Amino acid sequence: MNAMTQLRDLLEALRPQIPDSLLAGRGRDRLLLRVGDFPAAVAANLCIFELRLDDPEPAADFSLTVTSSQVPHRYLAATDEAAATSLKASLDAYLASKPEAYRWLMLEYDLIDIPEERKAAPAINLRSDASLTPGGAIFEPARLAGTLSRVFGRSDARHEQRALSRTFAVLPSGAVVTFAAAFPERTPRSVRLVVAEVSAAQVGPFLDRLRWPGSIPTVLHFLSELYDVSNRFMMAFDVAPEGALPRLGFEIYPTAAGDRDFRGLLSAWHTTRSYHWRGLIDRLVEMGLCLQAKADGLLSWPKQRILYGANGTCGLRMGINHIKIVMDAEHLRSKAYAGLQCFPLAPQSTILS
Repeated sequence: MNAMTQLRDLLEALRPQIPDSLLAGRGRDRLLLRVGDFPAAVAANLCIFELRLDDPEPAADFSLTVTSSQVPHRYLAATDEAAATSLKASLDAYLASKPEAYRWLMLEYDLIDIPEERKAAPAINLRSDASLTPGGAIFEPARLAGTLSRVFGRSDARHEQRALSRTFAVLPSGAVVTFAAAFPERTPRSVRLVVAEVSAAQVGPFLDRLRWPGSIPTVLHFLSELYDVSNRFMMAFDVAPEGALPRLGFEIYPTAAGDRDFRGLLSAWHTTRSYHWRGLIDRLVEMGLCLQAKADGLLSWPKQRILYGANGTCGLRMGINHIKIVMDAEHLRSKAYAGLQCFPLAPQSTILS
């Protein structure tokens, strides 16, 4: 591969690997307009393309991971420069407080619904240490509230603390909060939590205790329709002090991937292949939640390659991280979160092809 300094260069080189049904044309241009100037090296860590499976437009939202002690300012730049500077200081302090093995956060860029000329501030996703290693630190509501309030540009964390304390108090036995996220540009102000190790039998009682304002029977019926092709999931929901918001998500994994704990599921993007996902994706097509063109493109996404070029050799890993079903009232939408990693290889290194 030729020398590449910007992410746009890398994505251009990888164009043959990315199905046109998933990212092309205006959708691709919009992504490059927002993140194309980022360094190509961001792809050495996991990047995620968020794909709407029921939308014919080949477009994606985008996420990248940060594993260093500082967040580059360009990743946060938005219309409000002062807010971006303050956010960077807060996130750098958060990363610096972590041992190196646990330094991780994900920046999530909304692109599809944002006017092309506007640079919206990214959502900030934090991961509990428990999701990395057994015995790792779990989220503490008070400390997490303080971190998230600073992401929102506030020193008063009472709003977040009330929301989190109430939610943590009603979690099912054995449940683990794996991710917490703040979306600075979304209203109403709330906290996104992703919870693992919740069984299908626990879902209904938990949503009832959470006072989720939706149809619990509809949720349970939907999960039962998928059980033979997907019996593992994580729950994603937004909470405010007054209770849960209507939006509810299920991050689902294929039964064919095998029985693994939630840490194994978090690495499913590079341990599963197309055949693991086919039954689940075919079911979503049957249910009208996924267009056939998107299904075909998604099933051709997982791959591992060695890419050769004049200036060196790179390893490419692409895989499906999870499929998310989003419920708002009784309306369902499906999304796929497709992972990509591209990294330089030493001359003696190899990767499966």
